[in-house]
Amino acid sequence: MFGLKRLYIEKAAQHDEVTREVRHRLVHLPAQIIPGKEALRLHSPLTPQDISWAKETLLLARQQGPFWRGCPGTKEYICCGYQILQVMTNCPMDCSYCILQAYFNLPALTVFTNWEDLWGEMEAKLAARPEKIQRLGTGEFGDSLALDDLLGLNRQLIAFISRWPHAILEIKTKWHRVEPLLPLGPNPRVIFAWSLNTPRLIRQEEHGAPPLEARLAAAQKCAQAGFRLAFHFDPLIYYPDWEKDYHGVVARLFAAVPAEAIAWISLGALRYMPFLKNIMRQRFPASRIAEEEFITALDGKKRYFKTLRAEMFSRLRQWIAAQAPEVFVYLCMESPWMWRQVFGYAPESQELSRRLDERALPHLPLEKSSDEQVSCLKIL
Repeated sequence: MFGLKRLYIEKAAQHDEVTREVRHRLVHLPAQIIPGKEALRLHSPLTPQDISWAKETLLLARQQGPFWRGCPGTKEYICCGYQILQVMTNCPMDCSYCILQAYFNLPALTVFTNWEDLWGEMEAKLAARPEKIQRLGTGEFGDSLALDDLLGLNRQLIAFISRWPHAILEIKTKWHRVEPLLPLGPNPRVIFAWSLNTPRLIRQEEHGAPPLEARLAAAQKCAQAGFRLAFHFDPLIYYPDWEKDYHGVVARLFAAVPAEAIAWISLGALRYMPFLKNIMRQRFPASRIAEEEFITALDGKKRYFKTLRAEMFSRLRQWIAAQAPEVFVYLCMESPWMWRQVFGYAPESQELSRRLDERALPHLPLEKSSDEQVSCLKIL
């Protein structure tokens, strides 16, 4: 399974049910019990060799902090209000641009096994505000589907979410194996969301990830099973033929799935912390995507010039609108200036969050002032 070669188990996690299930499924891998996660800290920061080692190493450990966390947005950029369930960190796929290469200091795919605490935390938060729409997902610090054959987490999450009428589960992924979850549909409050890119970039930069046609075929199966869909063109990456290639991806997307099944589509351009560039150069010397012109933005990340980002976002928005004008499109972690350039309007973060809530549960109208109703309409 993804070429796993090593299994480490934190002593405190060795008797958890998830640990027993994983050991049964990975019976061919000898398990090494370690006193704590600190035993795996090889270097700080991790070297490129550590990061490659991590892709073949699974650590089962207990979550010491909260599972439920707000999206780590920054005040300079408009945030969508996504709520994160941190059930794992790191990803078995190996995209050259992945921020996780520079984000964690443990050289392992880490799965947190104290799921009883996860269910208790979710129960308490959802019960405290049963009327509030909560858009939840596990895809911020790792791929939501890539390890699901091993863990079986999404089956339990879908069952849990089904008990709460105002809870939405977004399963963010590049992975393509959805068949075990299809019998759980129809469920319009479960949104399968794929990160999309051009075939050239998938081939050159998204190592170990399924090709575009496999992702779209999986999305088609989920729509047919009665789930809803979302798509994230993030990161959009500039290269000489980007317009032709991304236009082709949009055409293939709407040829594969019905527009009415799509809850939203987000757009985001390549961005990274400055120190990630050296990691990319060492681990992926053939990649040229970090060699374009970048500036240091307000959040300290390297980003394309504003004019280039605006052009890319505007083109994608235009192509999507030509295929399906009713599909909601938004920008991920961009400034009010960028929103005005692309949409002619800049929402507040809270307003964007409410708009996505409406798309998630269209049968539950949200109360808002008349001024806010007018403002929300401008986003469309």
